[in-house]
This record gives sequence, structure tokens and C-alpha cells, in this order.
Amino acid sequence: MFKTWCIYVIALIVTFIFFLFYKMWVAWYCLVLLALLPAVSFLICLICARNLTFTVEIPPLLRKGDKASVKITIGGHVSILALVRFTATVTDRMEDKSETIMYTVHDKGTSKIPLDTSHCGAFSYKITELRIYDIFGFFHMDHKTDNSREIIIKPVPSMPHYMPDSNGIRARSLRKSNSPGSEIYDIREYNPGDSVKNIHWKISAKKDKLIVKEPLEEYAGHARVLLKLSNDRNEMDIHLAEMLFTSEYFLKKDISHKIRIIPPNKCEIAYEVSSYEDLNRAVLSILHMKLPKEA
Repeated sequence: MFKTWCIYVIALIVTFIFFLFYKMWVAWYCLVLLALLPAVSFLICLICARNLTFTVEIPPLLRKGDKASVKITIGGHVSILALVRFTATVTDRMEDKSETIMYTVHDKGTSKIPLDTSHCGAFSYKITELRIYDIFGFFHMDHKTDNSREIIIKPVPSMPHYMPDSNGIRARSLRKSNSPGSEIYDIREYNPGDSVKNIHWKISAKKDKLIVKEPLEEYAGHARVLLKLSNDRNEMDIHLAEMLFTSEYFLKKDISHKIRIIPPNKCEIAYEVSSYEDLNRAVLSILHMKLPKEA
């Protein structure tokens, strides 16, 4: 803007000198037109600022590596008579850092800004300032706004080096049962308080001491998927992709499981997953999680 005013002052001085030596209607016309130019520019800037409308279109859910962009459409008279420069702040939730970007919109009022989808995570995209400039660049007016959107970039499932053994996960163990009618039982010596109904009289007669039947029941082991946190985003993307693949593999086998995260110097975080809805909620929560500086 300072450069524009310097050029204008020089042009005005040159035009005035030209008018002094060439007192014809052309010189007078040029001088008047140049003198009125700032007033016309201010009027254009004021009209555009009062009639400004804009919309922001951001895809809410993406996958790592997808090609996407933020589409900003400026309406009113701005796209014809002026231009808009906006400032946006992009915040990475996982790294807890922000970046400020600036763009100018003038091409038919629409601008597409490419999105960086090279890493998974949750990103906040907030437009903090809109500045309207007249077409000549003499004046500008600020338009306050608080337009904030969130972009989720999910991992693409990737097969881990070692696949889980679903047969081993489905293997059953035995534990004490509260049901006295269980067909599975173990035998042990009688302890005070044991029910008389549980006494195995035949074996007790052979052992010459009281032996009781302890009812047992089968139960399946609980599958667990351990997610290791890393401050290296490339490595973290790999961990997320393998975790998502493993969890989806378990769901296809109808195996409920837990996703476990053990942050350094913090308590364990666990997510119960028994459906794809549970998995989506878990992934969304993990993508909002702040990564440790040292993992």
C-alpha cells in the first residue's frame, strides 16, 4: 500500500507539471481524474466491505494421501471491484502446533487452497481475518470473522509385519463358576463353608476324606491391540495404519477387543471395541490426542 501511494504522488506531481506547461483540456482531464482517484478507491473499498459475503467449504473427513482443498467463495461486489486477503490459522491437534497462512482471492471470487494430507490427525482450520482492498490498492478495510472448521485425516489400513492369530485369541480357558450345575468341575479337599451338595461322596469314600466338586466354566481370552505413541509423524502414521487394520481384522472375525495406549508417565488409556462404531469413535479420539515429546 505504501508503494501504491508513492507511485500515486509521483504521478500526481508529473501530471500537475504537465498541466502547467500544456494547458489544454486533456491535461486538465488527466489532473482531475488523478486527483479524484483516491476518493473513488475509498468508495469502492467501502461498498465492497459492506456487501461482502463469503463461504468456506472444507471436507470434514479425509484419508491420508487424499487430494483435497479448501474452497473459499467471495460474494458481493468484491470479486469484480476489489480483492480479499484472508489470514487462516491451521492447528495440528496431535503436535499441538499452529501455522498461519495468507491467501488472496480475486479470481471470480473463488479460491481453492490445497490441503496437506501427508499425515494423519485432527486439524483445526480457522479464518481469523479478512482484509478488503480496493482494486487500485489505496485503502483496505478489515472484516472480523470467526469461521472455524475441523478436518479429520484418518489412516489407511496397512497390514502389520506379524498378523494376529485369531485361533489363539479364541482359545478358551477355565475359571471358577458360580453355577452349581456346571458339567465341568475340578476336585479338591473340603474347606469349611463349602456346600454339602458339592461333596463328591464316591471319591471321598476312596480317599477317606471329604472331597468336593468345584464347578468351572469356559471363557474366551480378551484380544488387545497395543498402540505405541511416537513423536515421529511418519512412524506414528504407520502405527495408526497397522492398528486400524488389526482392529478391522478382529471385527470381521467377530472378536471384541481393546485398543490400549500407554502414554509415558501417564495412566493407560483403553478403548473397548465391539463394533465399527466403537472403532470410529476410538480412532477419532486418538487423532485428537496430543503426542508426547519423547515417546
